[in-house]
Amino acid sequence: MNLATDNGMTGAALFDRLGEPGRMRQLAGYDLFHPGLRDALDRIAARSAQRLGAPVSMASVLLDSAQLVIGRHGVPDAGDDLQGIPAEWSLCAHTVLTGRPYLVADGDADPRHAGNPMLALTHLRSYAGVPLTDGSGHVLGAHCVLEAAPRHFTDADLAVLTEGAADIMRVLEGYRVD
Repeated sequence: MNLATDNGMTGAALFDRLGEPGRMRQLAGYDLFHPGLRDALDRIAARSAQRLGAPVSMASVLLDSAQLVIGRHGVPDAGDDLQGIPAEWSLCAHTVLTGRPYLVADGDADPRHAGNPMLALTHLRSYAGVPLTDGSGHVLGAHCVLEAAPRHFTDADLAVLTEGAADIMRVLEGYRVD
């Protein structure tokens, strides 16, 4: 799966959309590497995973060419390697680009994602993500859950994620540097 070509864009066009200057300025206004931020977002991810019965939950932001995981639950210690996931592999990039919830019931059976290197590396198959939108309307990233088995997510599941996304944005506001 190549996000750029699946959306009819070249890699450069994908990076241009993700790298929109206003969105990048907003992201630069947060201390995304503060240890206190990571701890708080890890707790929100854990709560969402627990409420949805999902093994993995993340909070991430999308830079112009990569996804940066800023909070996580259920990702093994090797998950530190998840920093800098190429945007073309990122399911969260779909959430950011559309500005809407994005669902994948079975990545192996879904032609949009069959062969996605990230799904192959992690052995995850289903995804539900909602946008992390700041007060100015910029979609900075996504709050998501993932599973190793196929799953059809419900409106109630999306409501839990949306609540978590609002909590993530409230926490992020406490880590503004500008």
